[in-house]
Amino acid sequence: MGQKVSDSVHIDASHDEVLAVILDLEAYPEWSDDVKSVEVLETDDQGRPHLARFDVDARVAQVDYVLLYDYDADPDVAWGLHSGEMLTQLDGAYVLAEESGGTRVTYSLDVDIAMPVPGFLKKRAAKTILDTGLRGLKAQVEG
Repeated sequence: MGQKVSDSVHIDASHDEVLAVILDLEAYPEWSDDVKSVEVLETDDQGRPHLARFDVDARVAQVDYVLLYDYDADPDVAWGLHSGEMLTQLDGAYVLAEESGGTRVTYSLDVDIAMPVPGFLKKRAAKTILDTGLRGLKAQVEG
């Protein structure tokens, strides 16, 4: 069973500025400590990432997976696991909402791994991914 986590942060930038950083997947290793490389494999008709391969240092192992991005849903950016060896689920979304002086970014993640691990450890790992991602995104956009 996957572990669902969600959190949000205010970023002092416009919706479009935040979205541009989110969609620049290949720059993630510059601001997300655990992401070692990202390769966009396919783009959609607007040039946005459609399929992307991630190489991530999960501390206990290197994890390689491919995400399939969706822009038709309610979130500004949503994705799901297309393929990966150690993961059985990696669904996520960014929802951006204009608010006074910037943008409220809500990041949701639902993750599960192929190995038997207690639920509380999965939840802690998912929360770490979420917190690191939001802090890194905020620093990258505002920096």
